[in-house]
Amino acid sequence: MELDTFYDQIKQFSDIGSAVSMTEMLFALSLAFLLSLVVSKTYQFSYRGVAYSPAFMHTLVLCTIIIAVVMLIIGSNIARAFSLVGALSIIRFRNAVKDPRDVAFIFYAMAVGMACGTGFFALGIVFTIFTSIVITVLSAIGFGEQSDTERILRIEAPAVQDAESLFREVLKAATNRFSLLSMRSTRMGTELELTYSVHIPKTAPVESLITPIMKLNNQLRVEVLSAGHQFDL
Repeated sequence: MELDTFYDQIKQFSDIGSAVSMTEMLFALSLAFLLSLVVSKTYQFSYRGVAYSPAFMHTLVLCTIIIAVVMLIIGSNIARAFSLVGALSIIRFRNAVKDPRDVAFIFYAMAVGMACGTGFFALGIVFTIFTSIVITVLSAIGFGEQSDTERILRIEAPAVQDAESLFREVLKAATNRFSLLSMRSTRMGTELELTYSVHIPKTAPVESLITPIMKLNNQLRVEVLSAGHQFDL
């Protein structure tokens, strides 16, 4: 009697995945993999930042496949859905996503994985192609980009009175707009370091900003960084 009960329990658990055939599972995972390559290549083509990471492209591929597997496991079983939510809630991510675009691509990959895992194959293909075309077009036409480029300008100057006004005229002539972010003393108070946020016209070379400043700060260091560069003010 006990063996029969045990056998029935084993059969009940083995029937969980019987609703989806092996062929359907392999097709869903293969399609999720192929579509994830499109998602990741779209990210690579449209990326315009300064901290490109191949690991994030691998993450997009893995995320798509994993979500597809999760949806295959859940199927139409609500109990399994709540069980997976509870199990996955223990995962904590310590690395914050700094670029909002990266968050959008993560949701993009998740949506593709959900479509493949739930059997909406045509929807997954159409969604991937359509979204990739939209992203490519927006990137190609420079949608949302400004006519100038934001930079971070660091100037070392002698510790003179009203050092900020020393570079004001040069910055007005070489930039569209600028603002002082910080000023601090260096080298035991004999020099100052001024940090500006400047908007330089895209057609203007950076040298047109550096050269006149070096004539005013006694040939001390002048540094220009991208606004997306990570640094300490």
